[in-house]
Amino acid sequence: MNKPALLTLITDPVGKDYFPDRFLQECRNLKEPDYGQALTTDPEALSAYKEVMPDEWHLWCETYLQLNRAGKFPVLWPFRQEMIGFDFDEQLDDFETDDRFFSLGVDPVGDWFVVTQQNGCEVHLCDHHVYDLYDFWINPNHLLAWAVRSVLADENGITQADVVAFWETREQRLESATMKRLAEDLS
Repeated sequence: MNKPALLTLITDPVGKDYFPDRFLQECRNLKEPDYGQALTTDPEALSAYKEVMPDEWHLWCETYLQLNRAGKFPVLWPFRQEMIGFDFDEQLDDFETDDRFFSLGVDPVGDWFVVTQQNGCEVHLCDHHVYDLYDFWINPNHLLAWAVRSVLADENGITQADVVAFWETREQRLESATMKRLAEDLS
């Protein structure tokens, strides 16, 4: 894929229907896609997610878990599929909050990507030492788009300046908070 086509893909808006079709299509552009091995997740993970996520995201969750269990979810360096379904309240003695956190995976330093009851379907990073939330993605689709597009840019030597300059010229473009997060990864 040439540079202008990659920049278009990287700065495209992320729709509600992004996952799984558009996401998997973008993953086909990875230079050496690795689909790892099938993950074993807690059989109760889907039920737990459904308690936290709004109804309109239940199919997303089910598909996400199915792809991971089947070994058909690509390995992406900024977003690892470890600790999926981790229930903080049940599994951590020192976790004290009225909110429920459930993990979608972890980042390279071991912080969790979490969905909580209080934030609709925003995804936050949760510090693995003190459990504070920081950073956020509008919803799980933006998290996945950020992860695959970060890898695509990195693999193809696309810089922060390239992405920002191209993004600024587009009328229909990636949401600004997701773009900011992506650009930070390309510094």
